[in-house]
This record gives sequence, structure tokens and C-alpha cells, in this order.
Amino acid sequence: VFKVTNSVPIAGFNMEYVNYCWNTNGSKLIYPNFDKLYSINADGGGLVQLFQTPNGKFISECDWSKDNSQIAIKVNDLAGYNAEIYVIDMSGTVLYQVLSGLSGAVSGLSFSVDNQKIAYTRDISGFQNSSYRRLDSRIFIYDRPTALSTELAVGKPAGFNDYDVKFSPNDAQLIFVNSSNDDISIRNVMTVNVTGAGARTVLFAGGSMPEWK
Repeated sequence: VFKVTNSVPIAGFNMEYVNYCWNTNGSKLIYPNFDKLYSINADGGGLVQLFQTPNGKFISECDWSKDNSQIAIKVNDLAGYNAEIYVIDMSGTVLYQVLSGLSGAVSGLSFSVDNQKIAYTRDISGFQNSSYRRLDSRIFIYDRPTALSTELAVGKPAGFNDYDVKFSPNDAQLIFVNSSNDDISIRNVMTVNVTGAGARTVLFAGGSMPEWK
């Protein structure tokens, strides 16, 4: 085990919902520290601030595109809500926005191989409370050419949440977490075809925050 971050740690509104991301060849990582996004070499050197949110919101999740040219970011307020998703280039310029102005929790963030789609999950109930509980979190895919987000109909049962979604390496499937919205039941890591067709398959019981490389 090797500690990579030292002077600037990973930090955010709730560490249960904060992630980091490798670049394609595994030489660098990007990670949030409250309202700032940093990159660092895998050996702990080369720390660079890439971005700072213009409105003081905290960065909770990030995903680095496969060609390492773009980064998708999810930001939120101190309570985890008022989320926004947008995409920046490596100079920190905002290229486009995926989501803003909606109530409820947002989680999971993943580029398709060609950077034309972004998968994420959103609680369509709009429910908000101090424990960050989700009631009806579903998978959405944002299409860059049309600038539209579409819910992926994958047969989620009532009373359950889908979240922490990621594309498979060939974009044919999605991996995600499913659990009862009671916030105490077991979490299952599942897969489904990106078209929504076919059955949902349980890969692991009792898992969370999956990644597919």
C-alpha cells in the first residue's frame, strides 16, 4: 500500500459519495478537494490544480475520458444537493453542461469511449433530507450531439435505487449498484445492456462503487 496524496487530500461533502479517477495508462489520478480538482502522478509527484468551481460548490465525482482530453465533473452544495454535471477540457474551460437545476441526489458519472455519451443516475423523486437518502434513483444517458438526457428503462423494481453507473470498456453494457431505498439493505453490483434490453444480472452481492476496466 502506497499513500499517493499528502499535502492536498481527497475531500468533499461526504466521503461515502466522493470518488477519484485514473487516466487511461494509469500514470495519473484526478481527485477533488472540496471546490478544487487536482491531478497527481501515481507515484505522488506532479500535483497540479486543474479546476476550481466558479460558484463554490463542492466537486464530488469525476471521470476522465478515455482519450484523456475531457473530464466530467459532478458538483453539489454542502448537503449534497443542487447538483450540476458539466464537462471541462484539460485547461479547465467548461465545454458544456449535462445537468443543473433539479432537486434530489445525483451520482455516478461515466464517459462513453467516443465522448459522445455520459451515463449518470438521478433520484427522480426529488427527495432531499439530512441523511442523503434516495427514493427512486434511475439511470440516465446524456447524448452530446442532441444535448438530451434519456432514462434507460432497465426494469428497476419499485422501492429500489440504481446508482454509481459506469460504461463497460466496449460501451455495450453498464455496471451499477442496486439496493433498496431503505439505506440499510445489501447492495448488489449489477450489469445491464446499454440498450436496456435483456435481463439485469447480479455480479456481486454486498458491493459498492464498482469500476470496469
